[in-house]
Amino acid sequence: ETIVKGMPVGIGEPVFDKLDADMAKGILSIPACRGFEIGSGFSSVMMTGSSHNDEFHMKNSVVRTKTNFSGGVQGGISNGENIVLRAAFKPTGTIVKEQQTVDVYGNEVSFGARGRHDPCVLPRAVPIVESMTALVIIDHILRQRGQVGSVMKNKNPGD
Repeated sequence: ETIVKGMPVGIGEPVFDKLDADMAKGILSIPACRGFEIGSGFSSVMMTGSSHNDEFHMKNSVVRTKTNFSGGVQGGISNGENIVLRAAFKPTGTIVKEQQTVDVYGNEVSFGARGRHDPCVLPRAVPIVESMTALVIIDHILRQRGQVGSVMKNKNPGD
């Protein structure tokens, strides 16, 4: 799970360059990543529309949501709440244990990997997911800045 705090409001686009879609593309491009969700993600399929809606209200003179089922992105655009995303990784496939496979000629052969192979991608996955998240966000912020100027003036006070 990765949480982005202090995200400016209005970053992303509503159709082709949605912030959450680009985030999914970036995270899922990481080797061994097999799953991505933002906000309530897959658990949202068990909710009704009315219970999943993030209702808006005023808090300290700022528009906020009472819940954050959307994970900080609504309609492809950041809403100022924390962006909450999760990524799932498969286990490492190359292991020392001998396995059956097929060679380039179609012959069934045994293969035993040699060398160092990590049994778990987790220690590396955390900083890689955080870095990819930062890259996607700064890419969107730079696009926004190029189109309309500074985005930081939209930052929620008190975050």
